[in-house]
Formats: sequence, C-alpha cells, structure tokens
Amino acid sequence: MTRTTPETLVDWNYIDCPGPIVTNIAGAGGAHGVMADGEKFTMIFPGKNNQMTACACMNIGVYTVAASGYIIEGAVAATDASGTAAGLNLQGDAASADNTGLEIIVGGTPFGGGSACTIGEHAMTFDVTFHSVDWTDYDACAIGFRKIEEFEVAHGDILAAASGDPEYTDFVAFGCQSADDVQIATRLNDGTAVFTDSTDATAADGNHRFKVTVSEAGVVTYEHIGAAVMEGGTLAAPSTTAEFTFDTGDVVVPYMIVQGANANSAVHLKSMKITRSPGVQYQD
Repeated sequence: MTRTTPETLVDWNYIDCPGPIVTNIAGAGGAHGVMADGEKFTMIFPGKNNQMTACACMNIGVYTVAASGYIIEGAVAATDASGTAAGLNLQGDAASADNTGLEIIVGGTPFGGGSACTIGEHAMTFDVTFHSVDWTDYDACAIGFRKIEEFEVAHGDILAAASGDPEYTDFVAFGCQSADDVQIATRLNDGTAVFTDSTDATAADGNHRFKVTVSEAGVVTYEHIGAAVMEGGTLAAPSTTAEFTFDTGDVVVPYMIVQGANANSAVHLKSMKITRSPGVQYQD
C-alpha cells in the first residue's frame, strides 16, 4: 500500500504541547550538562496532536555544569504576549561562556532523515517565534535550510561575524545574526557566502517571529515581525532582502542555530512549525 507522510512535519508551541525530551543528561564530561564542543544529542518534540518529532542536535562550545537543561521556563499562561518571558530555554551555557549554543536539525539528521526535502519536488516553510529578554546578547538566533552534510561547529561564529567561510556548502539562514541585527546569510555550491543586512532590528526585548519559505523550484523568501504574540501578527518581508535559489535536486534539511554571548539572559523558543508539500510517499 502506498502511504504519504503528513505535510506538517512539526507543529509545536510551549502552551499547547509538552516540553521536549532531551538526551543530554550527561555528556563526555560525565556530569549533568557537561558536554564537549561538537557533542551530539537528541531532542524529541511532542506536537499538538501528540506526534513525536525527533531532532538531531549539536552543542557549540564547551559546556560546563552551568549549562541549561533545555526545559520550559517562565510562567506559562493560557495565552501568549510578546513580553511573556517563557518557553523552551535554548540559552545553553551562554551564562558562563561566550560563543556557546547549539544547532538543531528539526526532524532529521545531518544526512537526511524524515524532514529531508528535495528541491524540484517539495515546497517548504519554517516558521518560529523566539523570545529574548535582551536581543543584544545573541550573536545568532536563526532558522533556515541547508544541504545535507555533517555538523560544523564554526557555522554560528561566521553568521555572527557576517564574514568568512560558513562551512556548509549550500544554505540559507534568516534571523538575528550579529547582536540585534536581522540578517540573511546564503551560500550556493560552496561559493562565496553572501551576508545581507536587512536594516531591520529586533526589539530590545520580547518576541520576534521569523519565517522562511522555499518554493518547489528552490526560490527562497523571508518574512518576520517583532513584538507580536506567538504565531501571530502580520508577517512582512525584511526592508532589504536577498535573492537565493537552491539547485534542483539538492536535498536539504530544516535547521536552527542559537548562539549567545557571555551574558545571563535566556532566549526562549515559543513556537515552531515546519511544512513540506506534497508529503513523501512510501510503500508498506
């Protein structure tokens, strides 16, 4: 029998869904929260309909015992507000160490997995709402799609600097890149990376929603809004945008990167939704 996987790969938020299941209880250091640079672990997000989405994760930088356990924090109310400091804390070890964070491949692995999308066959969207009490403390808080290949720990540093070799051969990233700056970063076929400052900024604190859309032909567009409720507000294109098109046949995965400065301020993931259409067919 031919079946088709759902078009919605993940639909999660901190109010309607349980917090994720995280495997990084003890890393290479042997104690809770202690992890080596580049160490891998897993998060499983329970969605709105109790579906489970397993994500491959890699930590950036050396984590100490001060590292966050990636849990839901803050006062969770029935409705969200931009100023509500709550959600999945992705701060990691940024409270005690500079340039630390994590990369998440949502629903897949560096080499593909259930969320892999083929340009020329699938259209995709990636929509998130983040919250930060101080956006200037985050060098990279971005989402996008990248071609399947192994994790690279230096990617976040390059996004933050908006200069250099971003390691991944083909990718698009959109979000807060460099402190408080909404930027776009792209690279095609291992060529020169392009870093585009949208000229927009995040609010001093509060929610910021980002959305990346990839057409079946591989054409990428971007939308965002600040200071709106989770999953709400009217999305708009950035003031300055960037043209980018993946090659037909490229296999890409949705990814998120969060990397902070040495400051004790949390960044919260409030919601995350990824779609792929049409769904992928397979035989029983």
